[in-house]
Amino acid sequence: MLTTIEAKGAVGRMLSEIEVTYFRSRIEDVLREGRATDWQRRFLTAMQQKIGRYGTRTQLTEKQLDTLRRLTKAEPSPNLRLLVDNQRPQFERRRYRQPHRRQSRFSNREIKFAMIAVLMLAGFVSYLFQGDAIPFLGSDPVSVSSSQFAGQGFSVTDGDTIRMSDGTPVRLVGFNTPEKFEPQCDREAALGIRATERLRELVSSGKTAVSQVACSCKPGTEGTDRCNHGRSCGILRVDGQDVGQTLIAEALAVPFVCGRTSCPPTPRPWCS
Repeated sequence: MLTTIEAKGAVGRMLSEIEVTYFRSRIEDVLREGRATDWQRRFLTAMQQKIGRYGTRTQLTEKQLDTLRRLTKAEPSPNLRLLVDNQRPQFERRRYRQPHRRQSRFSNREIKFAMIAVLMLAGFVSYLFQGDAIPFLGSDPVSVSSSQFAGQGFSVTDGDTIRMSDGTPVRLVGFNTPEKFEPQCDREAALGIRATERLRELVSSGKTAVSQVACSCKPGTEGTDRCNHGRSCGILRVDGQDVGQTLIAEALAVPFVCGRTSCPPTPRPWCS
């Protein structure tokens, strides 16, 4: 199919970095699930090889792109094209300065650490006044059960999500990283990609261990889309160190503390 379309001289467009990252992950998931037909598997395998070879230089026709979106259940949302469509160059935004504005006495690094400190303080206060809160630093969340994930490998989906070898998606608790699939701004998209790559570096640097923990959901909703979008919850450690604490210390994540049955609004300070 690909050879036929390309031979006809169909004009396509190149994929953005976010689209390349997304389709690589989703094609792998769909092929692993084993539900695709023979034709769909041949098409997805050809797309996987082409994207793997050319990366952001991959050029697809609109028909190929529509088919790829349909098979990977990707919505044709502008969020997947933030890096290529209707965006002013970042250097133009940086050149703008409001007139007569006094220069801040604090560096960006100091501001980031101040934001993290405020969020950590808010989480601690919530823990003191909410009896069912789960601490995110210093001790493990309740209901730890490592038997389900024992001996399994996993792959990194993004900065705070992994997928076990049996296909179980696991949301890592205690922190939140920038979104790379549905970012609210260019800066969040770039930081989301950096957080994902940094998590892969941490995982490859030492001995890993994944422990399952109870998700902060209402009773009776466990295992459904109403509970953490159907994902399990867990803690990932590398050489005994929670990866969330490392990403927070490197300003690639912020603390995110939940109660036993609910969570506060997800912190996403990267576009403010």
